[in-house]
Amino acid sequence: MSHPEYTVRESSRAKHVRFRVSASDGLVVVIPKGFDRRRIPELIAGKRGWIERALRQVEAQRKAMEASDGRPKTIELRAIGRTWQLEWVDDTRARIAADEIAPNVMRLAGPIDDPGMWRPVLRRWVIERGREHLIPWSGRLAAELGVSCRQISVRCQRTRWGSYSTKTGTLSLNAQLLFLPERLCRLVLLHELCHVRHPNHAAAFWNLVSSHEPDTARLRVELRAAWRYVPGWLSRRHHGVV
Repeated sequence: MSHPEYTVRESSRAKHVRFRVSASDGLVVVIPKGFDRRRIPELIAGKRGWIERALRQVEAQRKAMEASDGRPKTIELRAIGRTWQLEWVDDTRARIAADEIAPNVMRLAGPIDDPGMWRPVLRRWVIERGREHLIPWSGRLAAELGVSCRQISVRCQRTRWGSYSTKTGTLSLNAQLLFLPERLCRLVLLHELCHVRHPNHAAAFWNLVSSHEPDTARLRVELRAAWRYVPGWLSRRHHGVV
């Protein structure tokens, strides 16, 4: 019998296994330090009824956070620890105008009942934030690794978090990385930058990644379900994992 996707967090303060369910993180299994992780599927099976009810409840809560017409009320960019409040104004202008009217407050005015008008505006806004934050972040990590890229591009890809082309020296990043927790976004950046030195996934590559992120194995598991962080108005497609 299959079990729900989950992530594992080890806590030195935990005395027994705990289950947490949230709209942002899904199912999280908190285990004491040194706990045998092979026992986790068995424990999940024993709590299956409660877990499934909790997951349904948080999914309903997540949907309730969006307006009935699908327009988001907030945009949370977890990777940089910032959240924007969105104000929607229906007026007679032909196109959507987006303006930051206060710190972390954005107003969108125009034909707001048409998703075909406002979604591209928010998509461009997310890409702009991606270029603003992901490019310098990648630069800092590249310096830490002692590598360099000829070019860094940021777009909203449909199926990949990122890639590196050895042919062109281009690091391509998905702006939707900004919706991931900082630890997962950093892993993707680190992973792709390590390909500058090692273009394959041989042992030398993983040794380099792990030398800069000792928790790589756990984070890779967590990244498999990271699509849940991306809001539905932007993309509902699953992404490749590293």
